[in-house]
Amino acid sequence: METPEKKKPVITAPGEAPKCKLQGVDLAVLLPREKSEAMEVLLERYPKGRSFPVHQHKECEQFYLILEGEAQVTAGDQSRRVGKGTVVYIPRNTNHSVSNVGDGELVYVVFETYPDGYLPEEPTWDSHIQALYRSYGESAQ
Repeated sequence: METPEKKKPVITAPGEAPKCKLQGVDLAVLLPREKSEAMEVLLERYPKGRSFPVHQHKECEQFYLILEGEAQVTAGDQSRRVGKGTVVYIPRNTNHSVSNVGDGELVYVVFETYPDGYLPEEPTWDSHIQALYRSYGESAQ
């Protein structure tokens, strides 16, 4: 049996993180999946009025920590207007969406955990974002 590679600690400031855009949302990858055993961490920035469509994840749980702004968050059968300091937990296979309903930018951290490991076809952040671009009919930005 092959011994998994030992992971190293990672410290990333937002200005050092790789960035991209999906559905008009700016993403900074604070901890790409290939740097951990079962987690990925993103800093997401939504311009005023921006929404991300309803979707779900079969492979990961998500935890949001709202840092700035106001959002309408829908997760399963719950929908709430939330602001700074709010925590949102989204289990696997749960429909969810986020909309910026405030007067300025919405900023939050997304912690994704992968209890059963990453999808074999998406072992890195780059492979994952390329799959998302294909799924939403977008090209790299």
